Amino acid sequence: MLKKLLKYEFKATARTYGGMYLALLAASVLFGGSVWRWNSTNSDAYSTLVGLLSLVYTAVIIGTVVVTIMTIVQRFYRNLLGREGYLMHTLPVTPAQLILSKLISSMVWLLCSILVIALSLGVFFLCGMLNVNGIFSDWASAVRDFRLLADILQHVLNVSGFMLLLTAIEWLATLVCSILCLYTACMIGHQFKQHFALVGIAAFVILNIVQNRLVALLPYTNNTVGLDMVVIASGDTWQVTTNRFYLRAVLVSLLADAVLCGVYFAATNWLMKNKLNLD
Repeated sequence: MLKKLLKYEFKATARTYGGMYLALLAASVLFGGSVWRWNSTNSDAYSTLVGLLSLVYTAVIIGTVVVTIMTIVQRFYRNLLGREGYLMHTLPVTPAQLILSKLISSMVWLLCSILVIALSLGVFFLCGMLNVNGIFSDWASAVRDFRLLADILQHVLNVSGFMLLLTAIEWLATLVCSILCLYTACMIGHQFKQHFALVGIAAFVILNIVQNRLVALLPYTNNTVGLDMVVIASGDTWQVTTNRFYLRAVLVSLLADAVLCGVYFAATNWLMKNKLNLD
């Protein structure tokens, strides 16, 4: 049944995200192309156009972030705690499955938004930074510099691939924890019908304050440790070093995120099972 819930969830949100991603990529191409063209045109009118396109591109990026966050909240609240909840909670599924379907779809779209934003920046770089201020004089030098960057990334992966993978997993766990914290805050706000939005926002803020205070008490997670990874490149000489506390810090953070995810999921599930009120 979880598979059917996910199919419905992705179908309901695909148009919103798909159109938004296309708009972001189109804006990056237009802005990058205008910057490239501006280097040879150099007119006041074209400068104004480039400025306007930069504002549009920035607005689309900000809009993508805002829409992604708002959609995560709205799909949970309206679909499970609003009028649509009358239908959703009559399905032969448990509250845990409903929460899990929202969580998985939210994570997928959140990661897609991050990747598309990164891709749009890459498209802008390719379209706009070639031949700007002499950064690349021709395509041959561009290819050479990209190959150099690829060599750097490959060397870093060879030396510290495991650390980067572990860091990525911890980063994903942090995102999951944040989404579940939003869900818990929504359930707390749902208990107060007249001021559910204000209570939900206050609950989210308080939960994050408490969470940060608790995490700060754990070893190897405070700012004095320094989770730094240093890459030094000089010609053909490479050196990649990591702080000796890095592995322990990431493992402790990952464990803390796992515990917090469990707490938030259990709290959301309990509130939905025992304190749900759709009247």
